Formats: sequence, structure tokens, C-alpha cells
Amino acid sequence: MRKWMLALALAAGSMGLLAGELNELRFITEESASLNYVFEGKPHGPAVELLLAATRHAGSPMTRAQIEVLPWARGFRSAKQGPHAVLFSTLRTPEREAHFQWVGPIGQERDVLIGRKVHAFSFTHPQDFHKYVIGALRDDAAAEHLRAVGLPDENLVLATQVNHLAKMLHAGRIDLWAFGEGGWLHVLETTGLDERLFEVVHHFPSRDYYFALSLDVAPALVAQLQTAVDAVLREHGDIYKLGLSHQSSTPSSPTTAVTPATTSEIITKGTHHELD
Repeated sequence: MRKWMLALALAAGSMGLLAGELNELRFITEESASLNYVFEGKPHGPAVELLLAATRHAGSPMTRAQIEVLPWARGFRSAKQGPHAVLFSTLRTPEREAHFQWVGPIGQERDVLIGRKVHAFSFTHPQDFHKYVIGALRDDAAAEHLRAVGLPDENLVLATQVNHLAKMLHAGRIDLWAFGEGGWLHVLETTGLDERLFEVVHHFPSRDYYFALSLDVAPALVAQLQTAVDAVLREHGDIYKLGLSHQSSTPSSPTTAVTPATTSEIITKGTHHELD
């Protein structure tokens, strides 16, 4: 009898998880100037405003305090593993397709390569990338793209903190830095580097941003969020037209609340670890 009651309780608990509300999910984002960032210690940006508006529209409102801001690599791993996680803003790529459920698109951006102006760069064929050491965020779409065009592992430096890549580029420890077109200037500013020393030397094709939901999120919740996101975007026409909660859409000096990386997370080149 006792075993039967325990089994019934576990089954009821599982059903409760499957029938949960949107605002019971775990929401994860990163510090990135284009769509989501930290301002005065709280998550802000067009993607944050869209999420808040969509959950209100769905009748399951959430707050900024529920959004975790993590370094991209850590947030990506957490969302991929679950349980019940939503990662944003996430570029939808073939490499990621089967690992998440997708809600969107919510915006668009293209990755770029940033170099120092003292050097001349020329790219005609994908093999031209092989002449350089290029830095990118671990698990970022830019790193996936570089691998897809055949960049050897020994030419790819991966980091979990984007400001480390900016510093490495400035110091000449990498030749190029791959990052989103809408965010690299903000990174230089918050890292204290002079943007006049750097320039975009290559553009990758544009891709769409989504909310990426872990595979264990109930399909009904995925559909509910998609319907709400579509409704909010129809009303406003564009994610950047959503009313922001403060004056600047890309703050000049935000208070960073990103969870710090451990020393073993910072820089990886091939299988060798080094500290920045």
C-alpha cells in the first residue's frame, strides 16, 4: 500500500512538471549588447522586454529577477542539459538544431571578424582563415562557423569570457576575434579598450536569433511561448521597437552582474589550458 501511494505521488509530481507554467521555467541569458545585457544590476534589452511581454500575454508573467545572467558557455551547457531551461538570445544553427526546441525567430544578427587596424587582412577563400589565430566564445555560433569552414583546432582559441578575447586581441595573442556585429564595440568599451584601434575585417552571413528551450520542456509550453512571442512581435512590428524600461538601448557603462568564470573555464586552445 505504501509503495503504491509513493508511485502515485511520483506520477503526480511528474505530471505537475509537464503541466507547469511558463514562469516556472529557468531563464538564462548572457551579457551581450545587441539584445540582452545588464543595466544597473538587472537584465535589460529588447530580448528581455520581449520575454517579459510574451509571458504577460500568455497569462504567466515573470520578473527580471528570474533571469539568470551567465557567461555564454556556462549558460549554453546549463540550458542544453536542462531541466526546464530557456536560453536567449540563441542563434539557430544546424549544429544546435537537435539539442533544443526553438521559439522565434526574434531577431537577426551576423557575426564578424575584428582585427587590429595596424594589420591588413584579406579573405577570398575559406582557406584564408587558416593563416590566422582566431578567438571565439566557447559554444558560440561564431566558433561553430569557423569549424564549419575548416579552421584547424590549433588556430582556434576558445574562451568563456568575451572580455578576455578583446584583451587577447589588443595584446596580439590572437590575430582576429569572432563576435556578433551588434556587440563588439560595447565589449571594447566595457573592457576599457580604445575602439579606434580595431575594425571589422570580415562579415559572416546573417542568422536568426531564437529562444532555445531544453528538450524536456513540455511541447504545450513551447507552443504557448511561440504564440505569445508572435503576438507581441505582431503588435510592435520589430523587437527593437519594444518599449524599453530605460532610456538607452545599449548602456554606456552597465553594472555587470555576470556570474564569474572559474580559472579553468577562461581560455582553451586545443587541449591546452592557459590563463589570460
